[in-house]
Amino acid sequence: MRYEPEHKGQTRERIVRNAARKLRAEGLNGPGVASVMKASGLTVGGFYKHFRSKDELLADAIAQAFSDGDMLYSALENVPREKRWKELVRVYLSPEHCDHADVGCPMAALAPEIARAKPSVRKRVSGLLKEHRWLEFMPGASAAERERNFFIILSSMAGAVSVARVLTEPADKERVLASVRNHLLHSF
Repeated sequence: MRYEPEHKGQTRERIVRNAARKLRAEGLNGPGVASVMKASGLTVGGFYKHFRSKDELLADAIAQAFSDGDMLYSALENVPREKRWKELVRVYLSPEHCDHADVGCPMAALAPEIARAKPSVRKRVSGLLKEHRWLEFMPGASAAERERNFFIILSSMAGAVSVARVLTEPADKERVLASVRNHLLHSF
C-alpha cells in the first residue's frame, strides 16, 4: 500500500507531539522510545525512519512544547500590547497551568533535566529561549531591557510553578503561585 507524500511528515509530527506531552508529564528520562511510538500508534521499528537519535526527538519535542505554549497564549493577541505580559503572568501562574504539566511550559516541567541533557539539546533550547515570542511584549524601554525582564519573569514563573508542583496541599500551591504572581505584577 502506498502512502500519500505528506504521510511521513504527518507521522513524524504525531510522534513529536506525543513525545512533547509525555516528556512534560514524565520527564526526559520517563518515556522511552517504545512508549512514545506506542502512544503514536506505531512500532519501535519505525523510529529511525523519522529520527537519527533519541536526542533529535528530545530537541524536537521540547521545541514542540514551546510551540504548544505559544498557542496557549495566543488569546493574548486581543489584549493591548502593553498589558500582555501581565495577562501572561496570570495565566502562567494559575492553578490550571500548575496542575497540567503535560500541556504546560517545558521550562517549568523540564528545566533541571534539560540542563543535564546533551549539548545539542541544550543548544536548541537555548536558541528557542533567545528567540521566544514573549520577548516582544515584555515590559521595558529597549530590547535589552525587555530581554532582561523576560528572563527575570520567566525564571520566576517557572520556579514558582516547579515549587508549587512539589506541594501536596492545594492551598499551599495557590499561596506560592499568588505570591509570585502578585510580586511580578507589582514589580515592573
